[in-house]
Amino acid sequence: MDPAPRCQDDAVIAPPGDHAVVSRMQSMAYERMIPLNVSLEVTLKCNIRCLHCYNFDRDTAGPACDDAAPTPAPELELPEVLTLMGELRAAGCLFLSLTGGEVLTYPHLFAVLDHARDINLAVQLLSNGTLLRPGVAARLGGYRNLLGVSISVYGATPEVHDGITQVHGSWKRTLDGAERLRAQGVAVRLKLIVMRGNAHEVAAMRALADGRGFPYMLDLTITSRHDGTDGSLAMRIDPEQLNALYRGPLGDLIPTGGRSVDEAAFPCNCARGNCAISARGEVYPCVSVPWSAGNVRKQPFIDIWRGSPVFERIRGLRIADYPSCAPCPDKAYCSRDRGAAYNASGSYTGIDPFVCSAAGLARKIGQERSTR
Repeated sequence: MDPAPRCQDDAVIAPPGDHAVVSRMQSMAYERMIPLNVSLEVTLKCNIRCLHCYNFDRDTAGPACDDAAPTPAPELELPEVLTLMGELRAAGCLFLSLTGGEVLTYPHLFAVLDHARDINLAVQLLSNGTLLRPGVAARLGGYRNLLGVSISVYGATPEVHDGITQVHGSWKRTLDGAERLRAQGVAVRLKLIVMRGNAHEVAAMRALADGRGFPYMLDLTITSRHDGTDGSLAMRIDPEQLNALYRGPLGDLIPTGGRSVDEAAFPCNCARGNCAISARGEVYPCVSVPWSAGNVRKQPFIDIWRGSPVFERIRGLRIADYPSCAPCPDKAYCSRDRGAAYNASGSYTGIDPFVCSAAGLARKIGQERSTR
């Protein structure tokens, strides 16, 4: 897992090739504080009910909120989204990731893709794949500005995957959709989310992706939900499972201690080259850090990007401002997942004990290997 992008938000889903130019652009955006990569949550609606969903408990009617709290704001209307896209492009955005909820439940998706094409935005989609029917896949295949689609997979078998989505038949529809989209010439990457309910299938999940010729990424981090509830954490792998994975089917992917820990490399791309915008217009440092820097309904995006105290705070952080990370001997082995840290501690400079334990275990295994 070394090296890794500063944030997963800036990992481009595209066919194999020389991405040196994109890498240089990402570095330049990071240095000059240009929002090159923006994730836009077009809807909170979803057609499956994943137990680990970070938005809210899908077995409830919607986001949990105090009875005395005001009614949540409505999702952005299409004219608002189109105007926002123009603001993003003017601010320097080139890579727009559309997510949800489930992006394919959004009724105006193709209008958004049309506008993205018209204003020269390269688009990526994050989907569960179940709605990639032949007509939808064929239409998506016609967009030359669609870099690729990341499709989440939660198991190597229907029983495990469908148990997590709580929708019978979703595993087959997901994989059929991935195959169907690839046949249209669209780059497809599988996102394998590792959790308590599928840890025993990790080797088989990797074999499934390899056997079908799909590139993939793995993610072991399950966080509390953005609505403040923590029921999703019941799906997080436990220390015993993590140890078994790192000493078994993920042994070739554990961090090797090669990540730089100097001031220039320590920060991630949050609020530097990346940001995210929620379905209700809240601007976040990245899609996994729900710390609002402002709302695009109240002020132009560029004003938030350039002047938000939240973004200024993040950009000014030094290693010493991370009280637990600064003295930690495991920094070079750590994913430094700010989203996990923020959701676990309520502080951008806090920690997530799971991330810390994973880094410590990686260092321990690395030292054991070096003495053999």
